[in-house]
Amino acid sequence: MKNKLKRILDIIMTLMLPCLMAYELIGQETHEILGLCMISLFILHHAMNWQWHKNLFKGKYTAYRIVLTALDVLMIIVFIDQAITGIVIAKHVFPGLPHVGRRSFARVLHLLGAYWGFTFCCLHAGMHMTGMIRKQKSKSGMAGIIPTALAFCVSGYGIFAFIRRGFPRYMTLQEQFVFFDFEEPLILFFLDHAAILLTLILLGCVMGYCLQKIGRSSRI
Repeated sequence: MKNKLKRILDIIMTLMLPCLMAYELIGQETHEILGLCMISLFILHHAMNWQWHKNLFKGKYTAYRIVLTALDVLMIIVFIDQAITGIVIAKHVFPGLPHVGRRSFARVLHLLGAYWGFTFCCLHAGMHMTGMIRKQKSKSGMAGIIPTALAFCVSGYGIFAFIRRGFPRYMTLQEQFVFFDFEEPLILFFLDHAAILLTLILLGCVMGYCLQKIGRSSRI
């Protein structure tokens, strides 16, 4: 039952990612409420996975575990950044809270954390789904070809959308303001970010599969 709740929680958090990226398109107040919910769910996620913290310095660190742990730590850093900077720049959820420091600097950090956080979360999810690749490789005929072909098509478009939506520019702070096309149908924005999300998850799966394979070959 607990594992089922964990999976449901992870799915909800993953589905919230494209919604948070919409920001101005869904309204600042909605974005702030979703952000507060995401931080709360992230805390709950770690509370439900307390054994990860307990066993952090125990056991052998394989290549897979090193990379996955590094992603986990980076996600914690990003979520702390998003929580603090989100509170500093919030205009609706915390209206009576006195703002300290430079809100412009906090906004830049929040933007940086948003795009890197989206990427880290998807890679993290993908690495936990590594078993899907092994199952797919065991299938033969059309049962294996069709899903693989679809994955390539989605990832191909996902790479295009990743570049078109400015992820590389925002992640390197080449641009410090996100530009939204308010005339674009919202569904197209979500479809692009869903494709990016699936592409990064697939990349995480491949990373996890390769790292586990390296770990198995090193034991031979």
